[in-house]
Amino acid sequence: MFRKAILLAFLSAVSVLGASDWTDTTTSEYLLTLKQAESAFFSQGLQRFSVSDFTNAGYLPWVRSRFVQIAAHESTHVTSLTNALGNAAPAPCTYDFGLTDVASFIDLAQRFTTIDASANLGALPLVADSADLLTSVGSTAAAESRQAAWITASVQKRQPWNKPFETPLDPDAAYSLFLPYIDQCPDTNADLPFHSYPALTVYPGYPTVPGTVSVSLTLKAAAAKYYLAWLDGLAVKYSLITSGQAPVPAGLDGTVYVAVVKTQEPPSAANLVSGFAVVQFPFDSHHQAIPAPP
Repeated sequence: MFRKAILLAFLSAVSVLGASDWTDTTTSEYLLTLKQAESAFFSQGLQRFSVSDFTNAGYLPWVRSRFVQIAAHESTHVTSLTNALGNAAPAPCTYDFGLTDVASFIDLAQRFTTIDASANLGALPLVADSADLLTSVGSTAAAESRQAAWITASVQKRQPWNKPFETPLDPDAAYSLFLPYIDQCPDTNADLPFHSYPALTVYPGYPTVPGTVSVSLTLKAAAAKYYLAWLDGLAVKYSLITSGQAPVPAGLDGTVYVAVVKTQEPPSAANLVSGFAVVQFPFDSHHQAIPAPP
């Protein structure tokens, strides 16, 4: 009964967080903003890293060829949303993805495709009028989830999925995960109804259980207690932050989103005090933890 209540509360929070601020047009603009960043990432990464770069990093040529196919998918998503929005379509921003080698490209590709799947899943409750948009958003969520599964399992040799259910992210959460890579956007782009939160850093990015993580966050005001909320599938777990440290809950799998909240309730505008971060709990086919990459 308790678990069911938590799941329903989480879905409700995702559905209503700022929902009244979003229309079908602004939702499309938001998703296009993410898509433009993701498409630019794949385009820049593939321009920088050649077949020989992938080979020298230990990957066969077909791996890069699959990334070329993913890049084509992202370009198609951008074109589709741009055509649907017409004159309302935002122009692309400039980006800094901090790519240093093939490994950093693959790691960020896994994160972006996973986040984008969650973003589209979380955008479904925001679609109010357009059946075509609803279908497009749901279809994109599925496509991004497949891409992420391929990267995680076939390329990184980890798990092809996380939990039985994927984690939806509302616009504030998803945008906060893309924002560190967005350098500057044109002034002509329309302002979207995002809530701004302080950036969150959680270290290490591959926590161990049992163990703790360091939580780095600049807050304008102090509260008696802060908790680190761990979004894992449709469940949320909490750990009390003490002196910048938070214990890692047991039972977390795959890619998990974290944020700082004031209460042990699913993240919402009422209790959220930070942007989101990503942590990884990779596991093998026997559901045993895989060590963090060097």
